[in-house]
Parts: sequence; C-alpha cells; structure tokens
Amino acid sequence: MFKSEKEMLNEEKHALRGGNGDPAFHHLFSAAELGNRAELFASVTLRPGESIGVHAHVRNAEAYVVLRGTPRVTENGLEKRLAPGDAEFCADGNTHSIENDTAEPVEFLALILPNR
Repeated sequence: MFKSEKEMLNEEKHALRGGNGDPAFHHLFSAAELGNRAELFASVTLRPGESIGVHAHVRNAEAYVVLRGTPRVTENGLEKRLAPGDAEFCADGNTHSIENDTAEPVEFLALILPNR
C-alpha cells in the first residue's frame, strides 16, 4: 500500500497522559490500514517543553525511535537521554514517558503493538 503525505491524518493531543503541551501526531497508517497488526504508527513531534506523561502499557507494547532531537525518556523510573537513531521499547506491563526539555523540537516514530 502506498500513501501520500497529504492522505495522512494530523492531530494534536492536549496534555497526553498527563504530559505538557500539545504533542503533534502525524499518523502514517491507521490501525485498520495495518490490518489491526498495530494500534498506532505515527511520527510525533514534541516542541520545547512538551511531553507525554508516564503511562503503563497493558495488553500492548510501544517502541520509540528518535528521528530528531534529544528527548529525555523514562522506562520504569529509569531515565535516559536519547539521540537520533536511538530507540526504546516499553513491553507489556511496563511504564514509560518522553519529554522534550531542550530548546529544539524532538521528532520520533511511535509504534504500538497489541499482544497476540
């Protein structure tokens, strides 16, 4: 399946998971387009000061891949600064968050996979 950028849904989510600001989601494919093999596949932009708050994954898992910037990511309370090309995987039953505490935008891919 091919999809042009013009066909992709863009949305902002206010205070996502108790985080700050309005992270911008650029949905590459919908769950239906992916045959429900994934719940979310999007690039996400965090402007300076924005974050997605700590949240648990239950019956699914999520991977982040940093494309631009250096976000601060936590997983089960452990904090790490990621750089472009770095990734984080939050398995079922774990918690994570991501924050842009820098002066530059952060962009990352987010993929949520349901347990099978």
